[in-house]
Amino acid sequence: MTAAINKMLPRPDHALWVLIQQVAVRGLIAFKFLLAARLLGPEQIGLVGIATLSLAIVESLSDTGLSQAVVQRHSKISPQEAGAVWTLQMTRGMVLAIALLLLAMPIAALFKVSASAGLVALAAVIPLLRNAFNPGVFLVQRDRNFRHLSLYEASAALFDFSTTLILIQLGFGAASILLGNIASDSVKLVLSWTWFRVPLLPTFQWRLIRELTHFGKWIWGSSVVTLVLNQLDKVLVARFLGTTEFGLYQVASRIAQLVVADGAVALGQYLFPTFAQRHRVARQAGKDYFVWVMRRLIPVAGFIALLLAVMASFIISMVLGPEWLAAAPVLRVMALSMFMGGIIAILVAYCRAVGAPQIVTQAVTVQLFVLVLAAPVLIWQFGSVGMASAGAIAIAGATAYFAIKIKNGIH
Repeated sequence: MTAAINKMLPRPDHALWVLIQQVAVRGLIAFKFLLAARLLGPEQIGLVGIATLSLAIVESLSDTGLSQAVVQRHSKISPQEAGAVWTLQMTRGMVLAIALLLLAMPIAALFKVSASAGLVALAAVIPLLRNAFNPGVFLVQRDRNFRHLSLYEASAALFDFSTTLILIQLGFGAASILLGNIASDSVKLVLSWTWFRVPLLPTFQWRLIRELTHFGKWIWGSSVVTLVLNQLDKVLVARFLGTTEFGLYQVASRIAQLVVADGAVALGQYLFPTFAQRHRVARQAGKDYFVWVMRRLIPVAGFIALLLAVMASFIISMVLGPEWLAAAPVLRVMALSMFMGGIIAILVAYCRAVGAPQIVTQAVTVQLFVLVLAAPVLIWQFGSVGMASAGAIAIAGATAYFAIKIKNGIH
């Protein structure tokens, strides 16, 4: 049965391209961050962290979910629909840019770090660039053209890496990281209109994409809740424990993400359109393929997480130097969180691919509820380690919810 289904599916680029993307893109971005952390120190990383945190918050609050909707839908979008998608995205980008500019000073005052205001204002350029992409990028994802996507992402990541390091050497400090992101997104913007461009008819008649926005509302819902989940810990640490502690916390999180979760996240990018296509052809075969993936992912991710927890101090000392060793206890807890986060990345891809994005929203709501209960007590008692522990407990609750819903059948 599986062989027959495979013959019915269009042949995509090999999944090896996803692995290349993981190593060349995510690895390069993470290496840039860690190298910048070593050169700039915890306080400077904490400053830029406030700017990127602000950007993440406004982007999540306005997530349209259109990219996922375009990939999941049975038929491809028309030029007029593509035009409506583009104008909606552009409107979003302009609103976010204005919001960041207006909120730069209040955000700096909230965290009691006046030096972060300029960085938040600089970050306002990023949503403008990210929302001006040609929608052809979404169709390349839908068609599972991972070779082109990998080259597209790798080109931008390489430009980001080189720009950031040059600017650090020139003395731009924390702003170097944001300027590197702006350079990367500029490359993506140009490539989207030259390499992936699809014809579009710009229109503000967003009713034409009502089907896409209906699917996207669940993506928005889960993004809002995920925003609180992913950023609440950072807000609390930055606000109550200071920028240096925030820098340590951020670096521990990024190392755990790089070593444990990023592989699963990259795999999820490959699996989302693959699950969707298999589901369109034969639902049971799609579910069997999902089970096959999970049986192999869980033991591999678990072993990597355990290895990271055991070697946390050694890794931090070797990569960043002794001044960062205070991040080791947080890293040990983060290894567990990122193990479950990697599993959830595949669960999210599957639920959205089979047309059940509401389960993702429900699961992250459970996660948020548990986090809100656990975080105040644990951060008060154990500082940043307590915050990381609260996150691990919360993500365990979300994983259990996903497992129950999928086992009982998605409706």
